[in-house]
Formats: sequence, C-alpha cells, structure tokens
Amino acid sequence: MPPIVDELYRYFARYPLPAHLAVCEQCGPEWTAAEISRTPLREMSLLQLEALHVMSLDDNDFRHFFPRLIDALLSELGPVFAFSLASLRGRTPGWPDEEITLVRRLVDDLWAELLGEFPAQLGYFSDSPTLIDFTYWCDMPVADHLQRWQQLETRPSAEHLADLVDYVYTIGEPAEPAVKPVILEWLRQPVIGERLLSAGCDGALELWMVCNPS
Repeated sequence: MPPIVDELYRYFARYPLPAHLAVCEQCGPEWTAAEISRTPLREMSLLQLEALHVMSLDDNDFRHFFPRLIDALLSELGPVFAFSLASLRGRTPGWPDEEITLVRRLVDDLWAELLGEFPAQLGYFSDSPTLIDFTYWCDMPVADHLQRWQQLETRPSAEHLADLVDYVYTIGEPAEPAVKPVILEWLRQPVIGERLLSAGCDGALELWMVCNPS
C-alpha cells in the first residue's frame, strides 16, 4: 500500500461518520445502517461502500469514506463493476488546497508505483487505462503524466506502454471518452515506437506501426 494512503486516513479523519446513513436494499441486503456504522473504517469492504452509495454522498460525508475507498480499491484483484468513480470529476477542485494536494500526491504516487513494476500490484489501479481514467476523474493533468511516462527508459514502463498500445488499438479505449484524443495523440509520437523498440516489445511495436503509418 502506498504510504500516501495512511496520510489520507489521518487527514480525512476530520470528517466524522455521517449521522444518517442509508443502505441500499438491493446492494446490501445483508447489512443494516447500524451494522455498517459499527464497522471500523479500515475494515469496511468495497461491497459495504457500494451499499452506502458512497459516490452519491455529499462532499463532507464522502470524504469520510474516501481513504477507505482508495484503500479497498488497492486491494481489489478483479474488475470493479459496482460503481463508477467517474463522479469524482469536478468534486476535488472545490476541496481545500491541502486536500487537493493530497489527491495530487495520491495520483502521482500511483503512477510511480504503476510504472515501477510490471505487472503492478495495485489492485484496481494496476493497469494504465484505469489509472488514466482515474487521473482525469481526479481533475489532474493526464497529459503531464503521459509526458513523464515517455521519458522513462525502464523495462516496466515499456511493458505498460505495450499493454496500453494493445488495449487502445485492439481491445478498446479508456472508459472516459474525454481522454481518448489525448491518448491517441500521445501514442502517435515517434518516441513511443522508440521505447517499444528499445524494450523489445515486438508485438506491440508492430501493432503501433500498423496503426501509425509514417
């Protein structure tokens, strides 16, 4: 777990447990609001957070659960279909500067962890398409992170680049449509082919060359 997560817990502890919680009967029929309220924050499951519809809570209530949401997602090994993090978009810019800084550090640390190891061990955030979307939803500059990525000449960063090339050109694209033009423009750069060539990612290089004829 990135150290920033503990900082999130410490800082957002100033937001108390919401006094009035409602549990969705369809999402969490096995729990009552009282049962979830008695669960220590660090022990709440992703399913319990889903049952509370945390993404729909007002900002103060949501921020109580925000550290646990990130923590739980880092431990989640499979796809997360329960709820979309897209509703984060537009929320964090209204938070105090200290909290925006923490979110920025979270995103920065996730990128550093992702590109430092392949395959990454970051749960939900273990692939670049997901982290690209999350970066955008946190109102952080996707282009800046892509620029830093292309400057890396490490094997893990190249492997993640090969995965992104394969994903974008054969499987699909990041779930957030707004980032598609940014990613496609970035992938067209000659330096992308150079990184794939240097790392010996032959399959991804061939696909990249087919999709980006000179």
